[in-house]
Amino acid sequence: MPEGELPELARSLRSLGAARDAATQAAHDAIFPPLIAARVRASRAEGRDVVHAFNGAALGEQIERAVTSAATLGTIHPSVARSRSARAKDLLGPLQAAFATLDEQARAAAAATPGSEPWESWVESLRRAFVAADEVCGHLARVLAEPPAEQEERGWFRRRRG
Repeated sequence: MPEGELPELARSLRSLGAARDAATQAAHDAIFPPLIAARVRASRAEGRDVVHAFNGAALGEQIERAVTSAATLGTIHPSVARSRSARAKDLLGPLQAAFATLDEQARAAAAATPGSEPWESWVESLRRAFVAADEVCGHLARVLAEPPAEQEERGWFRRRRG
């Protein structure tokens, strides 16, 4: 890919250079590896393959799987795992929307030349997707920092502890 077709996308992200506690690291590891891998593929690609390296639907699926895994790690009860997973996936809304816009812009950008209006619109959508990923990463880190609220074994037929 000729230099300058695709801007540096990660330089301004707060989450990439942030101090790491376990939750922040887990959030980062769930969100950024697919984006960074796509950026590497794009840097080695030419023409339409640059645009295709950032398939928003595929990136969204990869990130959702990783976020679900991070949210459920260490949980014992399935209901707690489902609850944490749902909370974490709810945070992905802005990122999924950014990926949808990216995919819409990709159709025109794949047929365009770098520097053209469709190309620049796609690049701007790509920047917004990285910014959304950065924001979601911060929110996800806060959710992951909360200890799983494992439910005590209580109910109609169980003995109460205490």
